[in-house]
Amino acid sequence: MSELHSSHSAEGYDLEVVRSVWSLAQVIPGNDPEVWRKDEFGAWIHRTDYRNRHSDFGWEIADYGYSRRSMGLASLRPMQWLNYLDFMVAARNQAVVTADGLRNARRLL
Repeated sequence: MSELHSSHSAEGYDLEVVRSVWSLAQVIPGNDPEVWRKDEFGAWIHRTDYRNRHSDFGWEIADYGYSRRSMGLASLRPMQWLNYLDFMVAARNQAVVTADGLRNARRLL
């Protein structure tokens, strides 16, 4: 099985999958894309804060079917951890975390 298609565990995804998913996050001009990006809701995420829920910039990998191998990496998205919880766990509530300047803030949809 290739690295990109190996299963993930409680510890997270393989390093190569994490790198590939990071590359899907939005690049923001004026910021080092190896360090700072934004998720699909516009929230800042920090590369080294993967799976860090103690950081405002922590992020998770949202899985839209990767575990079923239906779409491969195309089904994975980098997502700020509160957005991940709201979207993947709480069935999408009416607020998201998005950038407010250089910080993240919760906004109503």
